[in-house]
Amino acid sequence: MKKVLIILGLTLLAFNSAKAQGVDIGVTGGLMHTNADISVSAIGISIFDIDAVNQTGFYIGLILDIEATEKFHVQPELTYGSAGDLSFIYLPLMAKYYVADKFHVMAGPQLTFSSNLGDIKDVLETLDDITGANADLDDLLKSTAIDLGFGAGYDITDKIRVHARYAVPLTDIYDGPLGGSLDIKNSTFQIGAAYMF
Repeated sequence: MKKVLIILGLTLLAFNSAKAQGVDIGVTGGLMHTNADISVSAIGISIFDIDAVNQTGFYIGLILDIEATEKFHVQPELTYGSAGDLSFIYLPLMAKYYVADKFHVMAGPQLTFSSNLGDIKDVLETLDDITGANADLDDLLKSTAIDLGFGAGYDITDKIRVHARYAVPLTDIYDGPLGGSLDIKNSTFQIGAAYMF
C-alpha cells in the first residue's frame, strides 16, 4: 500500500509540473477504419491488387499536448487500435498548428507495432498455397512499420477536443520469398475525441 501511495504522489507531482510547463495530458479514443492492400507485380508491372482487409474497429490511448508556441504544438500519443482480426499499437508524433482560434491541422510520423495480423495472414496463406512457397507466415510479416499521419481537429472546450486523421504507409510489412513482387501496405483512418485533464 505504501508503494502505491508513493507512486500516486509522484504521478501527481509530475502531472502538476507538466501542467505548469504547458503540457496537457489526456485520453483519446474513437472509431478506426483500417485497409490493407496486397499488391502483386512482375518486372515492375502491377499484375493485380487484393483488398485483404477493410475493417472498422476502435482505438483508445493516451495523448500529450506540448505547447511550443501559442499556435504550434507537438502531440505525442500512445494508442491501441483493433479492427477485425487486426490489432496495432500506434506511436504517432504529430506537429500541430492552429490555423484559427480553435481549429488545427496536424502531420507527422507514426510508428506502428502489429500485435495481430490474422486477416492478412489468411490472404497470404492462400497466395502461399498458389505459389508453393510453403513459408512460415509469422516470418513473412514485419511487426513494425512507419506511417505518415495527417489530419485536423477542433477544440470544443479547453478539455474536450475532436479530431480526424489518416495515416498512409511509408514502409512495406512483407518480408517473404516473393520479395519485390509482393507489397503489403496498411492505411488507417481515425475519427475520435480527446479529454484533457
